[in-house]
Amino acid sequence: MAKYIAVDLGASNGRVIVGDVSGFEVTNRFVTRNEMILDESHWDITYIFSEIKKGIKAAFEAYGEEIVSIGVDSWGVDYGLLDEHGSLIALPYHYRDSRTDGMIEKVCDALGKDAIFERTGLAFHPFNTLYQLAAMKEARPETLALAKQYLSIPDLINYWLTGVMVNEVSHASTTQLYNPHAKDWDWETIDGMGFPRNMFGTLVPSGTVVGPLHERVAKELKAPSNVSVVAVGCHDTASAVAAVPSKEGKDFLYISSGTWSLLGVESPKPIITETALQSGFTNEMAVNGNIRFLKNIMGMWIQQECVRYWESLGEKISWKELDIETLDSASYGGYIDPDDNRYLKPNSPESLMVDRVAEDCRKAGFDPPSTKGEYMVAIYRGLAKAYARAIRHLESITGNSYDTLHIIGGGCKNEILDQWTADETGLTVFAGPVEATALGNMVVQGVATKSIGSLQEGRRMIIEHQKVTRFDPK
Repeated sequence: MAKYIAVDLGASNGRVIVGDVSGFEVTNRFVTRNEMILDESHWDITYIFSEIKKGIKAAFEAYGEEIVSIGVDSWGVDYGLLDEHGSLIALPYHYRDSRTDGMIEKVCDALGKDAIFERTGLAFHPFNTLYQLAAMKEARPETLALAKQYLSIPDLINYWLTGVMVNEVSHASTTQLYNPHAKDWDWETIDGMGFPRNMFGTLVPSGTVVGPLHERVAKELKAPSNVSVVAVGCHDTASAVAAVPSKEGKDFLYISSGTWSLLGVESPKPIITETALQSGFTNEMAVNGNIRFLKNIMGMWIQQECVRYWESLGEKISWKELDIETLDSASYGGYIDPDDNRYLKPNSPESLMVDRVAEDCRKAGFDPPSTKGEYMVAIYRGLAKAYARAIRHLESITGNSYDTLHIIGGGCKNEILDQWTADETGLTVFAGPVEATALGNMVVQGVATKSIGSLQEGRRMIIEHQKVTRFDPK
């Protein structure tokens, strides 16, 4: 079986993985480092690229000519801007940077909220690329004026690997500058905002071969010259959904669980209704040209920030012991609302995540958590309730009902949340595969390089080779 290199960049850490759907290994794992620079939050993208190259080089040292291609996926919405020479103008901003505060209101006042949603089908989040660029146009117009090319984070990595610039469609569909009806950039919004048209390049579908490795890069990484770089589902959720272990012809409900919980279904066409808008659902592109109709729900980020705070106090956190304490605290009745924007920002001296969780529980009429286990109960139960609420909205919008739910990605390892989700939703939960994003990335590479016959064949192979655990509602 051909081998592939999947570069999977999450908002917390990145991995370079080599192998195929039957088995793989991590050749480099690293923090996707970001830095505060004069009150602005930026990705350390040159460091991230250096770590990617380390992992790719190690993969070639181990497997050499067995490797046929490389694919890169990342979190959505973030990007780099390049000048006329193809050089990065500035470090990419982190999507949690506060410069977009208040920009939704300004943009909607200018262009109309309903009109934007009708054209783009995207939910309104302050981190959307639309509001990031609007903030730059307002505060740094001279910087934006230098931009000759917009590239998403994975598009940028692909460019640095090959020397070829493309805009992959699944990532473009997270910007709120993409029109899923026309399957093109939303030129009306782009023109209405006064963004330079020439900045937005030709869109390519998931599974497009970008090109071979640049000659210098291939030499540096000791790679064969015929290795292809594939624009996979460059948005990590698109790659993850490609790996949902669902049988052909069966509609499936999924949660891609990690820093965020992305809950949704695949639809053959955009679903753009008032109910979808009010419920916070969004329309993004799937790797097969369908629509990922989904809702962004805050995920393990809340848990991660609480743990980071406790560790900053010098405490040693054992996940196994934390799970035991959580189950021992299951009688605690409090829970949070993870859809509240209070959870978007990281810990700061002025606002700790643990304090926000405690305040949310008080607001719901409960005593605040008093132990780490009670904090986890409040977070997990709040997430399970948010999933159930979103599924009810989804069923009312689509007119369909579901009896199973696939939870994929790193968050599916949390068996407490898996079981509580089954209990809250009344659905049978299938948890796994854990490495869904990397597996979906590899499947799209396989289809692009004709090593795998189709997306459904890739899903069948995942069902055969990957572990999935069942949780029935109690």
